[in-house]
Amino acid sequence: MLPLMVWALLSAALMAWDIHSARQSVLDPGDYARLRVGQDREAVRRLLPDRETTQRSAAGEPRGKGITCAYYAMTADRFDDRSGDSYRLCFRDGRLMSKEALAP
Repeated sequence: MLPLMVWALLSAALMAWDIHSARQSVLDPGDYARLRVGQDREAVRRLLPDRETTQRSAAGEPRGKGITCAYYAMTADRFDDRSGDSYRLCFRDGRLMSKEALAP
């Protein structure tokens, strides 16, 4: 009985940590709508959550010199239709180059 209880507690703790981490990477849809291509990265940073999501799209990233992309979750709710979907923001030379909503 003890191993089963330990497994249940560990599973609950890992699920709680996953939910907590996911909530810190959710980009509010209103903030996403405020982003404009060409904006300075510092202006964009003020609207972004604390961390990026670990989920990445199967679609390849834009390539080129100086291009970096960041990913943010659309929702932390596992039962939401948008679960697993993400926003991709790509920057070049300190400016927002593109913003996309991606599905897995």
